[in-house]
Amino acid sequence: MTFKIKDGIYHIPLELPWSSPGFVNVYLIDDTDGFIMIDCGVNGDHYFELLSKKFREINIKFNEIKLLIGTHMHSDHIGLSEKIREEGIPFALYKNSIDYLDKYNDWTIRFKELKNYAITQGAPKSFVNNISEIQTPIYAGKVSRPDVLLEEGRIKNLNRDIETLFTPGHDITEISLHDTASKIIFSGDHILPKITPFIPTESKDSDMLAKYTESLDKVEKIKHDIIAPGHGDLISEPHNRIKQMKLHHKRRSEKILTILEEKSFTGWEMVNNVFPRKLDDMNLRLAFQETMAHLKYLENSGKVKQEEIHNISHWSKTKEV
Repeated sequence: MTFKIKDGIYHIPLELPWSSPGFVNVYLIDDTDGFIMIDCGVNGDHYFELLSKKFREINIKFNEIKLLIGTHMHSDHIGLSEKIREEGIPFALYKNSIDYLDKYNDWTIRFKELKNYAITQGAPKSFVNNISEIQTPIYAGKVSRPDVLLEEGRIKNLNRDIETLFTPGHDITEISLHDTASKIIFSGDHILPKITPFIPTESKDSDMLAKYTESLDKVEKIKHDIIAPGHGDLISEPHNRIKQMKLHHKRRSEKILTILEEKSFTGWEMVNNVFPRKLDDMNLRLAFQETMAHLKYLENSGKVKQEEIHNISHWSKTKEV
């Protein structure tokens, strides 16, 4: 159901082609001479018609949208962007997005580094082969260079004071948007109400958990009343939610250090220690990336180290801890 958050701000839950999360939140913000749209859902004629129907319900036309902003380069947030641009609506992403267009449009490029990294962590051939077989889904659409490349700070050419906050972690291009008048932060997937967002690892040099914790600190310092997330309900106690998410990652890091207390493990063995239950192919890939994100974060913090034995990385706790 579409509803108003505050005067001039609409919240539109839009259906997704999978069960969890089943909806992505699209937001419209009145800018006096048109609306700013935040995120747009997945690619496909069916989803464009669903969005069109939602617009008709609140008596808004596409030609009233003056700017579409994508919070980050995931298909459920920007997959429909090219179709919307065909309506004459300019599209904005954070300025570093141009470096990741090829990875978004071709998932064989996107997962090439991860496949090679998994081999160095002792992953079985079945896991590596599953990564190799990933194809770009049709619901991702194709994304070309954005019309607007956003930088941190107030967005130019808007009547409203809306500030871009660069908040990488869940995705390297992730931004949050602070509407100062309403004291709402539109967080994309950076801060969610019930789950902690997936933190990826793509290669041996990736430390996305460090970026994520820094991004949480950035948002925590801002005075705001509500977080409007990319999925789920509005967060009415945003600072408490940020503290909960920090605690989640602290406890997972502590769990990893406990596992490494007595002996070393390969990266793949650590995945099975941290996530012992049986997982399907997709969730196993996510578990691998999340485990490696924590190990890399702990390594850069000086709490764990890795040693290569027969071309496979073995992780252990440092003596200083």
